[in-house]
Amino acid sequence: MQNQIKTQVEASLKAAFELANLSFSQVERLTELSLEQAKVNAELAQDQLASVLEIKDPAAALELLKSQLETSAKSLAGFAATAYELTQEFQTESAAFAEGHFDHAHAVATKAINENLKKAPEGSEAAVSAVKAAVEAGNKALAEARKNAKKTTDLAKEGLAKLKEHAPKATKAPARRKARA
Repeated sequence: MQNQIKTQVEASLKAAFELANLSFSQVERLTELSLEQAKVNAELAQDQLASVLEIKDPAAALELLKSQLETSAKSLAGFAATAYELTQEFQTESAAFAEGHFDHAHAVATKAINENLKKAPEGSEAAVSAVKAAVEAGNKALAEARKNAKKTTDLAKEGLAKLKEHAPKATKAPARRKARA
């Protein structure tokens, strides 16, 4: 019994460290993106300042202002789209991670319940049947909930993909680093 608990604690700790490393990797990517955007902003500001110093008439000033606003808006939209993309990737990865660990824990729990039901005393067949039916109903409900969640996620992704088509990508997303074990 103590070995089972030790194994479960070790597995839980390993999973916690894996999730922490996944989170750290995401923080690194978002930090890299922010630094890249700061560089882009500094270059934009330098170009805009140089352009302002060359203005000779009010019409050119208005045209320059319009151009600078468009450039800034595109840059910000690109940054927002890339940050959103990184966040979506992280959410997908962390959901897959959690789902995998949940599936494993669920399988272990179901196996333990079934093994304990085999050891039930004589005369408890009705109770064993009721527990088996409850476990089966729970498994079916879980499968249905997952199916519906997947449909909802797919619909949301489709809608967001359509919205994202309108936001230009100004900044390249940092590459995913391999999580440290």
